[in-house]
Amino acid sequence: MVPVIVGAVVTPLSIGLGAVLLGTFDGSEAAGTDVPSSAETELKPGDVGVPVVYAKLLRDVAADCDEKELTAPVLAAQLKRESNFDPRARSLASGGPAEDEGSLTDPRSEEQRAQDEKAGGTPAEEDLSGGDRATGTGADGASPGTDLPGVAQAERPVTRGIAQFSDADWAADGIDGNQDGVKDVLDPADAIPSQGRKMCDLLRTAKRHPGYRGTPLELALAGYRVSWRTVERYGGVPRASGADGETYEYVQAVMRSYPKMVVPVGGTVSGGWTLPVDGPAGTPYHQRGSSWSTGLHTGVDFVVPTGTPVRAVGPGEVVTAGAGGDYGNQVVIRHEDGTFSQYAHLSEVKAVVGRSIQGGTLIGWSGESGNATGPHLHFEVRTGPAFGSDIPPVPYLRGRGLIL
Repeated sequence: MVPVIVGAVVTPLSIGLGAVLLGTFDGSEAAGTDVPSSAETELKPGDVGVPVVYAKLLRDVAADCDEKELTAPVLAAQLKRESNFDPRARSLASGGPAEDEGSLTDPRSEEQRAQDEKAGGTPAEEDLSGGDRATGTGADGASPGTDLPGVAQAERPVTRGIAQFSDADWAADGIDGNQDGVKDVLDPADAIPSQGRKMCDLLRTAKRHPGYRGTPLELALAGYRVSWRTVERYGGVPRASGADGETYEYVQAVMRSYPKMVVPVGGTVSGGWTLPVDGPAGTPYHQRGSSWSTGLHTGVDFVVPTGTPVRAVGPGEVVTAGAGGDYGNQVVIRHEDGTFSQYAHLSEVKAVVGRSIQGGTLIGWSGESGNATGPHLHFEVRTGPAFGSDIPPVPYLRGRGLIL
């Protein structure tokens, strides 16, 4: 039985968010040495990284574990491998109506897998960290990493959700992460905290077995994949060439990918924070005048000619892109801390609703559409997506190192 993923479309859910960045952490606490060593990093947002709605949750879950090897990038890489961040992913027996959706642990398409194999191929089993120190034996007396005589790979049960729990595992390890009274495997607000707690427990267990093949993090990943009992039977992570070789590949895939889930904070690096246009500020926030329905200017204007590129000030998800009444063509972006930024009077919109984007991403071009007396960019910061929830934009930008 070879399980495969079906339903690989990310469905963002409403999750309480409350941090400015996509979860910053000290690189010195990362689980391995390949994570960028800059003083601060953040989770890489967007389609090639982490959906912005899950970033703070991952950061909080990692912070709840006192084992420093369990970081937000590790959890993110694990979810990407398990389900490609699809909250409704589920596994089926081989031959089910899944077409080319990839295996349970590898949601890549056949073409993606071929490209990856061409680039680097399947890692040799010697790539396991600490492999030469595995001198102990497993629970059944087998040498670490060896196949057990007469033991075939067990059929994996059907698994569901963003963290791919089986019904039995969910009954044992699932928690009500958002405390809404329902323990739902399909709700990332429950599944991700459950993933984190299980991984944290597995790390503690792994550290009690220094003779097993693999580092504590590698052992924990293997235990998450096939159960700790199986890790005990093999005396560590299964061999690449054995009956449970798929588990070996899973562990190696997560270990290779988690350092790529981060980018340095701020500066000119893609994914950081930036001003929306290259141009001087004009009409300030809350200037009084009859031109505005409330009698107050609800944002800050940038004096730029029509056609000036407009970029997202920071990472987030596009919630509005198109006509907006008096605002003309507009874009509204929800950021990971729960705030929203608006860009109005555009001549043309490039952003697409539902798309996760990075700071500095081109979202349109300035203009004078809607109720405008000339070309400029009207920029607002809000606590909600709609008119009437504006907050002072200049302190907001300064808090992210941006000075007008």
